[in-house]
Amino acid sequence: MQLNHAFVLTLIAASLAACGGGGSSSPSDTSVAVNTAKPADPVAPVVPVVPAVPAATGENTGSVSARFVNGDNSRFIFTAIGLQSSGKASLLVQDTSGALSNIGSIVLTGNPSVTREISGDAAFAQGRWFKGSFSNSTGATTLTGNNASAHYVAYNVLAALPATGTFTCDAGTFTAPSYTGGTNISSSGYFGTASGTASMSFDASGAKIALAIDASAGGSTGKVSASTTIASPGSSSITGGYLSNGTGAQLMLGDGGAGGYLLIAAYKAQLANGANYQGVATFRCS
Repeated sequence: MQLNHAFVLTLIAASLAACGGGGSSSPSDTSVAVNTAKPADPVAPVVPVVPAVPAATGENTGSVSARFVNGDNSRFIFTAIGLQSSGKASLLVQDTSGALSNIGSIVLTGNPSVTREISGDAAFAQGRWFKGSFSNSTGATTLTGNNASAHYVAYNVLAALPATGTFTCDAGTFTAPSYTGGTNISSSGYFGTASGTASMSFDASGAKIALAIDASAGGSTGKVSASTTIASPGSSSITGGYLSNGTGAQLMLGDGGAGGYLLIAAYKAQLANGANYQGVATFRCS
């Protein structure tokens, strides 16, 4: 049976009126009179407009492919303005983002506490504390302004060095180099970028390391170069002016798993404009 279209619309309007109305909760809705003489023109559905939400400025960045496996031979390197620390990682706390919030006796707190450039896997955990406050045996430091960076890497020491072998290293994983002083710069130059190359070979003297890191920030560039030998699995090599805010690095070896090796570097670089920066990097060599 075919019903008259106008008659059906009339019944719908009456039903809505009996139920108190219905439809959208938008404040712009108004009652619409039904023209029983002619079917109403079809009305396109109203699509709600969702305003764009700006990206959060205080969130963590980066990720890990697996949680770091903290073993009996775990070590760490940590560097911030006026502080270089390394040693046995007796306690490590890693959150769901992959960031470390507790590294030995160094603890990050705050609301928010933010870590940038999070990276790592079962063999290492790396990042740059960017917001919050960290404490150690000498006191507390608030991360703010050009002091808004503390860089870290946690890793597992090799059980032994191989007697021979030459290994190719990847392009490395870096935190953003952060400004530590020197020539005054604008806030837009507090953080930069870095890239590098590394090679590793072994002989009776230990691990022979060649490293080059290029740092760039605020329109200026600088380079850290190192050629050194690491004599034993748990030792490190300090090159150049790393301990005196010059250009140089502290280099360590780590167990990369599956027969691979890690080269961990904490470095300081003076750029051509006289500004000083520091950061950390991890190279995987196989």
